[in-house]
Amino acid sequence: MWASISWRLLKQELRRGELTIMAAAIVLSVTAVLSLALFTERLQGGLTARSAEFLAADRVLSSRRDVPQEWLDKAQASELQTAQRVVFNSMAFANEQLALVDVKAVSAGYPLRGELLIADQPYGDERVAQGIPAAGEAWVAAALFQELGLQVGDTIEVGDSRFEITRVLTYEPDVGFSVFTDSPNVLINYSELQGTGLIQPGSRVRYNILYAGASDDLADYEAWLTPQLNEDTHNWRSVEDGDSPLARSLQRAERFMLLASLLGVVLAATAVAVAAQRYCQRNYDVVAILKTLGAERRKIQKIFILHLLLLTSLSIGIGLLLGWLLQAVVIAWVGNHLGVTLPAGSLRGVGLAAGTGLLCAVMFTLYPLLRLIDVPPLRVLNRQLGGAERWRWLHWLASGGTIYALLWLYSGQGLLATALFVGGAVAAAVLLLISRVFIKASRQAGMQAGSAWRLAMAGLQRRAQANSVQMLSFSTAIMLLLLVLALRYDLLEDWQRQLPDDAPNYFLVNVAQSDVPALQQRFAERDIEANDMYPVVPGRMTAVNAVPVVDEVTKEERESEQAPQSEQREGFGRELSLTWRDTLPPNNTISAGQWWGEDPKPQVSIESGVAERLRLTVGDELTFNIGGEVFTVPVTSIREVNWSSMQPNFFMIFNTATLSEFPATYISSFNLPQERKSELYELFRPFPQVSLIDLDAIIDQLREVIAQVSLAILFVLVLVILAGILVLLAQVQASLEEREKELVILRTLGAPAKLLRRSVTYEFVILGAISGVIATLAMELSLWILQTQVFELEATLHWRFWLVGPLAGALVVGSMGRLACTRLIRRNTAQLIRRLA
Repeated sequence: MWASISWRLLKQELRRGELTIMAAAIVLSVTAVLSLALFTERLQGGLTARSAEFLAADRVLSSRRDVPQEWLDKAQASELQTAQRVVFNSMAFANEQLALVDVKAVSAGYPLRGELLIADQPYGDERVAQGIPAAGEAWVAAALFQELGLQVGDTIEVGDSRFEITRVLTYEPDVGFSVFTDSPNVLINYSELQGTGLIQPGSRVRYNILYAGASDDLADYEAWLTPQLNEDTHNWRSVEDGDSPLARSLQRAERFMLLASLLGVVLAATAVAVAAQRYCQRNYDVVAILKTLGAERRKIQKIFILHLLLLTSLSIGIGLLLGWLLQAVVIAWVGNHLGVTLPAGSLRGVGLAAGTGLLCAVMFTLYPLLRLIDVPPLRVLNRQLGGAERWRWLHWLASGGTIYALLWLYSGQGLLATALFVGGAVAAAVLLLISRVFIKASRQAGMQAGSAWRLAMAGLQRRAQANSVQMLSFSTAIMLLLLVLALRYDLLEDWQRQLPDDAPNYFLVNVAQSDVPALQQRFAERDIEANDMYPVVPGRMTAVNAVPVVDEVTKEERESEQAPQSEQREGFGRELSLTWRDTLPPNNTISAGQWWGEDPKPQVSIESGVAERLRLTVGDELTFNIGGEVFTVPVTSIREVNWSSMQPNFFMIFNTATLSEFPATYISSFNLPQERKSELYELFRPFPQVSLIDLDAIIDQLREVIAQVSLAILFVLVLVILAGILVLLAQVQASLEEREKELVILRTLGAPAKLLRRSVTYEFVILGAISGVIATLAMELSLWILQTQVFELEATLHWRFWLVGPLAGALVVGSMGRLACTRLIRRNTAQLIRRLA
């Protein structure tokens, strides 16, 4: 019988619309979580797959010696594709000249990801290569054609072997990005490697095994392989590893996706919590009547637990369907817009969404349900009686524990989840305090206004506790809306500004000092805008404050109390590319100390990341060795450097008086549209020693990452707006019962409907405006943290949101409150009294 009662109660309330908010909250939470989970998973998968082209594989194993055949056999057994790549430096001979080159020997199947691009002439029309060079052939970078005066069809000698140059190598997906160390590449077949006679014991060679395959197969293989790797010999990496512009952009994109998921979780939990409390309050009378009719407590428990489970199951099913359809539509739109095909999603998102909906429904209804079951039968006679509040501690434990568990589940990072939870708890306490202060202050101000204002202020004060909680909910919803808007329009714009349409897409390396004026003149004649020419001198830092540096200090040694700073200092372990100039470079800002201006004394400015890693401060004395000449200079400034600017950047910059006497080569960067690429050969023909590095592929990939993340944030914005509206509506609905009682009294005392409408509107407008102010303050603080700590951007104030937040809060909350209360105000006094009787 109890099951039948529960089912009939569900159907009745569904027909009456009493469960609309509760069901909509669960549906929206499941829809948001599933669509966000699948969308972010597929988008991130697409980004990673596209970006894997920059490794020419999904994973790369790099080794200082040849790898065991057993590892290749295991990869084949794991259904992974493999290819081999061996890279080393050598001298190449042609036309009675020689040049230092990077020889790359590759096996069939290379590249596993991405495409090789070749041309028939230097800087000619590109096309996709079909396969790799045949035996006896070599594909050579365009820069080597200039340096050695080559033509297609010439012969080049590498070691003991001679190769016919059959193609110009214009693009390799795994070429990497290093403006200081790259030499022209010569691509040969892996079968020709032994014949060159260049691989000898002690040779500096990097053996690489490229892997591609399904993510699960790669994970299984990695778990098998990792215990066998030697940290000093092997390096296992993916495209997200390292500190390249692409790796940083992918990491930033991942943070965007993570933040989007967390916003969806918070709003889903808030909506379900508010709706669950309202649902249980509406059923106090039902429980009182059932107990009056002799129903046992256990049967009432079963009725409402089944009731909630049926409602939750139905809502989860609808939410799963809507979420799947929504992400499918958005993915199709994104694919058409960007011209990419995103990989299919997994069932993990379905389980995650269903689990989230069930967890929220159960945990956030636990305390309201216990209070509901505790409602005494005397409520039939005294409507003021409610459920016992002895379980309130359980409410806070269940709600807080659920939010924390969801944050941990979605972020996968305990530290981040803890920081967000603790920060949110502190923010909630502060917001409650601020809301109380605002309510009290607004009441004092309202007493000087007209009767409608006074009535509104009296209502605010009378419901101070409930209004504080309501304001907290309003503020949270508005803050998240503003936060997503700011992410969409401010943070992404900051990111995009780092890669404008005229961003440099070529780097010049090894420019002789005597060629600088002539090269600058040729740029001016062809209307090519180039950045400053930077002199480069190789040198090594040997001491800090007269303490010699070591090549490398382990983490354990750095943290050990037995290795004090005065006894050993960490160094770079390699030569640095040093430069000098009188003015502060673009995209550099001074964070400590001051720039030297015209001061002729020897000085050096260091990059902030290096300063932090090497524990350097302004005033430290650094010793350098350049070509056997040793000198010491003081650190006079520390710089913040934008490494994503695609312009020359340096760890160490000296004033002109310090290094100008050393012989140097120059580097620079410039922008040249794709349609003018054919001009490059003639432009640099008089400068055969100059190396040209093409960045177009990297820039295009970075822009694609930004475009896809931008669309992701737009999608999140729509979901957050819907969730925010539902939270606001649920909070307004939660206060209707108490307002209904007040309206009965006021109407009985003769208050006109016009006065009541105005007072209700003013009350909600004040609540919304105050919530908007609090939300804007919280949003500004959140954005400051995100900009400086998460997205590594310069912090800025968002003044327009200080106007948008309060106005939007007042307008939206005021409108929703007015609409929700209109039907109550329109009823006559007799109807209201009968309804409450």
